[in-house]
Amino acid sequence: MKKIVFMAFLFVLVLVSCKKEETRYPELVLRYADNQSDGYPTVEAAKYFAELVKERTDGKIEVRVFPDSVLGSETSVMEQMGYGGIDMSRFSVGTLTRYFPKLWTLQLPYLYADNDHMWRVLDGEIGDMYLEEVSGKGLIALAWYDAGARSVYTRVPVSGIEDLHGMVIRVMENDMMSRTIELLGAEAVQIPYGDVYSALQKMRIDGAENNLPSYVFTGHYQAAPYFYQDEHFRLPEVVMMSVYAEQKIAAVDPSFVGVVRTCAVESGLYERILWQQEEERAYEKAIASGVVVTKPSEDALLYLRQIMEPLYQELDEIAQDIVRRIEDI
Repeated sequence: MKKIVFMAFLFVLVLVSCKKEETRYPELVLRYADNQSDGYPTVEAAKYFAELVKERTDGKIEVRVFPDSVLGSETSVMEQMGYGGIDMSRFSVGTLTRYFPKLWTLQLPYLYADNDHMWRVLDGEIGDMYLEEVSGKGLIALAWYDAGARSVYTRVPVSGIEDLHGMVIRVMENDMMSRTIELLGAEAVQIPYGDVYSALQKMRIDGAENNLPSYVFTGHYQAAPYFYQDEHFRLPEVVMMSVYAEQKIAAVDPSFVGVVRTCAVESGLYERILWQQEEERAYEKAIASGVVVTKPSEDALLYLRQIMEPLYQELDEIAQDIVRRIEDI
């Protein structure tokens, strides 16, 4: 009897030992920051990216996604990535322009005819060129993410551009955005993203500008129920990695550097699908919540493009050539 008990005990030890051998812990954990919440397209695409990396590195590399700005604002995250404090994140072209001035051209108002036109540009030579331009200052650009078209939303009704005159409109910390809003006749004020809802409620601002999913996802529609869908900007976003993160990846396995880059590109294609779905849901929710959506007429849009001409005239010869190339794509 004692012999049987002893053998059973040994059998259990073997099973436990095998179990431990099967448990595989990552050799490298990377931190990925995002300023949006769970469920938002960019966050869900980041999670998809993490799944791809884990699968294709056989669990040796794990990417942990931190949403809701828990690792800091976009500006803070970029600074931390510069010295390796954070490994990866996703940034708006509007934010990146402060550090990479050559991106100025890509944020011109009414640069693209529509979303399809933008992706024909970014998926081609011009898009690749700008990804190379963004790589620097300790950062590496990996892939493009969609962020839709940005429009104006306000606390009071707006039926046309003339209604914007004299209003105070929030923009992100970006000079091109400020100048665009000023050309619309409003006063631009740069306020951090997280402070917009409070500023609307306290009537420190009359409105703001952003894409439709962000407008709904953040609840801004509750404080500013008038959405003037002028779509003055189409600002894509870029998934970026710290050079220190790339070095750590290469130390695990040099081939994993290419794997991670490929996973980022695939997550970008996935994010476009999520974005389109979220835009549809956001529009339906906005309408159901009583938001008044006003779309400018074709004549009004033509006028809006014309009053932005001063921004185009200031471009140097190289930038003007890029604009012409974009128009021909």
